[in-house]
Amino acid sequence: MINRRRFIQGSAAAATIVSPLSALASDVLRLPRRPIPGTEDSLPVIGLGNSNAFRQGDVDTSKRIIRTLTDYGGSYIDCGGQSRFVVGNVVSSLDVAEDVFLGTYFTGADDANARAEAARLLEITGKPMLDLMHNYPEDAAPNWDTFRGWKDEGLTRYIGVSRHRKEAYPTMMEMMKTGTVDVLQVNYSPLETEAEDEILPLAMDKGVAVTINRPFINGRFFQVVSGHDVPEWAAEFDCESWAQFSLKFILSHPAVHCVLTETTNPRHAVDNIGAGFGRLPDEATRQRMVAHLRGLAG
Repeated sequence: MINRRRFIQGSAAAATIVSPLSALASDVLRLPRRPIPGTEDSLPVIGLGNSNAFRQGDVDTSKRIIRTLTDYGGSYIDCGGQSRFVVGNVVSSLDVAEDVFLGTYFTGADDANARAEAARLLEITGKPMLDLMHNYPEDAAPNWDTFRGWKDEGLTRYIGVSRHRKEAYPTMMEMMKTGTVDVLQVNYSPLETEAEDEILPLAMDKGVAVTINRPFINGRFFQVVSGHDVPEWAAEFDCESWAQFSLKFILSHPAVHCVLTETTNPRHAVDNIGAGFGRLPDEATRQRMVAHLRGLAG
């Protein structure tokens, strides 16, 4: 199996992968933001998912990738389990807790434990309330009154539902139809486009902020493009790497607010962040991108 590290090491682009951003000072380049519907808040277009560095408790690596994100104006970090405490401690040590939008998973079926863990996270970060409490639809749907109670009481600013399988889409759509879901997290990429059919249009219609997981399909995207150059026409939308190819496709969908990427490598993080700058593909180009990748996938 070819993972992203091996792919980039073997790519002619490896030596220049950070060039779009490293040529300018990070205090000048700030990631574009997209407004959360119905609020005065917004999300930067690139965020961090539950990196292996967080899962493994690797504090030094976690500091490097979080600092990379925040240096370019990023703020959304999404994680669950013990990872949230790793992230909480890191953002506090970096003195960026106030600037970070932390999305984390809580089980509505266990209200007491959820409250205890939320209190612990608030103590670590010094935040007055959490940013986003969410979970999979199989837990969130039957316990949605509990989630709504957390928001009503001021424990969290936003509540949401998250999944990465199309089998969960019907339940997630029913939840959005209640008008009480603030944030939807769903899988979407040029090799996984099913969310385009119904769930993303419904999110737009209901004013739900959309965050995207699996932009590289857990590495499968890089297996498909391995050994191939980024097409020359990708320069038309300021794309300089295969990672940016997928991320810019995702960001060009009008329903999307933020794409969550997972990495333990600061260089990869910079490459991902680069997708947030410059032009995005139009609809005709989006279709061309999908066709090109499907051709490579055979």
